[in-house]
Amino acid sequence: MRRSRRASVLWTSIWIVVLAIGAMGLFVTVQSARFQRRVAHDARALWAAQTAGPGERLPLDALPSPVRRYLERSGATRRAPVRSVRLRHGGTFRPTLDGPWSAIRAEQYFSADPPGFVWWGRIRIAPGLWVEARDRSLAGEGNMLIKVASTWAIGDARGPELDQGALLRLLAEMAWFPTAFLDAHHVSWTPIDDASARATLRVGGREVSAVFQFGPEGLPSGVTGERYRDVGGKGVLTPWSGEFRDYREVDGLLVPFQSDVSWKLNGKTQPYARWVFEQVEYDRPEPY
Repeated sequence: MRRSRRASVLWTSIWIVVLAIGAMGLFVTVQSARFQRRVAHDARALWAAQTAGPGERLPLDALPSPVRRYLERSGATRRAPVRSVRLRHGGTFRPTLDGPWSAIRAEQYFSADPPGFVWWGRIRIAPGLWVEARDRSLAGEGNMLIKVASTWAIGDARGPELDQGALLRLLAEMAWFPTAFLDAHHVSWTPIDDASARATLRVGGREVSAVFQFGPEGLPSGVTGERYRDVGGKGVLTPWSGEFRDYREVDGLLVPFQSDVSWKLNGKTQPYARWVFEQVEYDRPEPY
């Protein structure tokens, strides 16, 4: 009788654990779907804010010579302005500069006028456990949301420093839709030398600048600027850079399919993201 009771208690305990695990799994699945809907909602809001049509374009003869060569070489001067972009990429990422690299899957959506983006990325940190983030710049306002297993928020940052960082990222990533570099309303260029020029982006009353470097083929090889980096909960302006490689033609435009992103600390370049792009599509304003 006692053995029977012990067995009954054991099986009851096992079933309670199984049901609890199942309930948690269902809860996380629902939260994951909810997070994806949130990203899709942000992307639609991004595109809904677009203007009726392309605005005034910068005259080619007013551009610094390396910028003019780039926009001609890339096809941006021969193509109608891109209005929206969606892309997918993989690669590796590390949240801390002394931490391990992890594989990442990501999607990103852009609007050209006004310029903005919504990015979603997911890193698996253990079997059945992941961290995902949604970064965005809408009307010049930045926001970074980070959750574990799509459920528990470990970061929801916003404010002037996030605005600056997201807008600087957007300026660099306009290399994936270079017709936007001709937008006279939001973009201006300042000459530096025959292989570099400074770009300034203005959105929603906010402004950022970065220096683009151009390689022997006339295409951007890199971009540098100063971006806020979180140091113990405080934003510190830090040298930041991106590298562009593996240019391929997409719908009449030459765009990079590999990119590394780094901070520069104590004179040393320390990468934290290595993107490998899989798909770039233009003027298809619908989430994946």
